[in-house]
Amino acid sequence: MNDQSDSQLLRAYVDRRSETAFAELVRRHLDLVYSAALRMVRDAHQAEDITQAAFAAQAQNARQLSQPPLL
Repeated sequence: MNDQSDSQLLRAYVDRRSETAFAELVRRHLDLVYSAALRMVRDAHQAEDITQAAFAAQAQNARQLSQPPLL
């Protein structure tokens, strides 16, 4: 899965509900999302909650985000 683009991984998650594809997206972007959240709120626990919420929202809205692919 590491050789696939983010768009391809998102499409795999939408089309086949591939947890492996979604896990790879999270792995790729976790540090960036967390560090952005931490800079905004300056609290590690809140940043963790925000990061989790961001990926949960991505999972819930994956179909809309993949038309056209947008992360």
